[in-house]
Amino acid sequence: MFGRVVLSLMLMASFGFGMSASMLQTASKGELGCIKGLGKKRIEALMDYRKKEKINTLDELLNIKGIGKSTLNNIQNDVKKKVCTNFNLEKSQKKENRKKDIKAE
Repeated sequence: MFGRVVLSLMLMASFGFGMSASMLQTASKGELGCIKGLGKKRIEALMDYRKKEKINTLDELLNIKGIGKSTLNNIQNDVKKKVCTNFNLEKSQKKENRKKDIKAE
């Protein structure tokens, strides 16, 4: 019983910290799109990199064009954007959504 409680607490605590290399290896575009500093181009570069090589440490991300120490820090500390990058919307849909957001204000 005590072991299960400890295991549960350890699992919950691990979710409160930033992304690990193994989590980054399997993260979807949508999940990556919520990290501050990662836009479409950087996410595409990251996806291409992880197709070619397995990410063992987060420091390896510095090998990807456009990812520097600041972005790496955001990934390590799981710093989120206010609005996530959306890969499913077409440009015309994005414009409509922006117009709706402006009207709502």
